[in-house]
Amino acid sequence: MGKPIDVAQFHWKRRFTQFAMLLLIMLIPTLGLFRIDFASASFFILSRQVEWSNYPFLFGIAIVICTAPILTYMTVGSVFCGWACPQNLFSEMANGLTHKLLGKRADVRVGGTGMIVAASKNKVANWLMLGVILAAASMVLAFFFLMFFYTRSEMWAFLTGKDRLPSMIVMYLITAFFIFIDIATVRYLYCDYPCLYRIGLRLFRSPVALHVAHDASRSTDCEKCNYCAASCITDIDPTRIRITDTCVDCGECIDACDRLHAKSAVKGLLSFKMGEGTMDWRRMIGKSFGRFRWLVIVFFLLGCALMAWGIASQKIVDKKQLLLEQQKIQVIAHVCNMRCAKLQASCKGKNLAGCYRASACMCSCTLEQDPTSPLRASLLQCVRNSTAHAQEANLKMSNTSEHALDCAKNRTCSPH
Repeated sequence: MGKPIDVAQFHWKRRFTQFAMLLLIMLIPTLGLFRIDFASASFFILSRQVEWSNYPFLFGIAIVICTAPILTYMTVGSVFCGWACPQNLFSEMANGLTHKLLGKRADVRVGGTGMIVAASKNKVANWLMLGVILAAASMVLAFFFLMFFYTRSEMWAFLTGKDRLPSMIVMYLITAFFIFIDIATVRYLYCDYPCLYRIGLRLFRSPVALHVAHDASRSTDCEKCNYCAASCITDIDPTRIRITDTCVDCGECIDACDRLHAKSAVKGLLSFKMGEGTMDWRRMIGKSFGRFRWLVIVFFLLGCALMAWGIASQKIVDKKQLLLEQQKIQVIAHVCNMRCAKLQASCKGKNLAGCYRASACMCSCTLEQDPTSPLRASLLQCVRNSTAHAQEANLKMSNTSEHALDCAKNRTCSPH
C-alpha cells in the first residue's frame, strides 16, 4: 500500500472561485466600477462617463465580447461555466437545497425527469421553506442587478424607502420574478438552450481544449460503478463525454473517482487533459498562441486598445456645470410657462392660431431669459415661423367665418 493520494482537489478550489466571482460581480456596481445609464445614453466606468456615441469604445467592447469567449472555448473549454458562472453556482445551490428539503433524489426542474419528491418530505413546511429561501435570494440578486443601471444614491434611497420611483419598483419586481423562476425551476436547462456562451462553446470548442479524460486502459475498474456519474452536476457520464455534452469542467467526477480509489493508493481513472496530454499550464499557454488563435488574440488586443483609446479620448463632463445648466433650463421653463399660460390654454380644438401664438411666446420668452443661448438662431426662427403661421391661421379663420356668414345671409351654400 502506497501513500494515500490527495482527493477533493477541485471541489473547494472551485467553490472559492465561484463565490469570488459572485463577490466581484456585486462589487462592480457597488464600488461604481461600471454602470449603464439609459437617461444619458452612457456607460460610467470608474465614475467616468463614456457616451454611447463614443464609437472607438463601442467597437472595442464589441470586439472583446466576441473574441474573449472564443479564446476560452479553444483553450480552457467550459471552465468558465463550472468555475465562474453564477448561473451554475445558484443552480447547484438550488439543487442542494431541494435535495435537503424534498429528498435526496428530488427533482422539480422544468427540464428534469419529472416531479420527484420524497413522500416523507412532501410537506407544506418544506415547500414553503424552499420557496422563501429562493425568493429571498432572487430579491437580493435583483437588487444588485438594478445597481448596474441606477446610481448608488438612487439604490440607497430605494432600499431605505426614501424615494422609490414606480419604474424602479416595476423593474425590480420583474427582475426578481424572472430570477426566481430561473433558479427555482429552470436551472441547468438555461445552459442547454438560451445561454449564448454555451451556444458559442458548441461552435468553437476545440478537441484539444481542456477537458475531462477517461483512462480507457483501466475501463474494467468501471464495471458496475457509476460513482462519477452520480457525482456529476449536469447528469452526464464522465467516462463517455462528447464534445457536444454539457460538461462544465467542474472536476467533481475527478474528485469522486479519486476518493473511490484513495484507499488503494491508486489514481482515479479521470483527469483534466489538454488534447491527448495531461493538464500543464505552460502547455496550455503555448497552445493558446497557436494557429488560428493568433488571429483571435490580435483582434482581442485590438478591442482592448480601442476601449482604452475611447475612454482616454472621451470628453470629461463638468458635472457641476451640467447641473447648473439643468437648473437654468428648469427656471426658464417655469418663468415662460407662467408668462404664456393663457396662450397655452387657448391652444385647443381647432384654434391653431392660439397654438402658434403660444409657441412664439415660449420661444420669445426663452430668448429674453437667456440671450446668449447657443440655440438663439433656432429660437429666433421659431418666433418668426410661429408668428407667421398664427397670422395665416387667423386670416384663414376670418375668411371661413365671412364665407359662412354670406352663406347664411344668401342661403346659397349647399350643406356638406
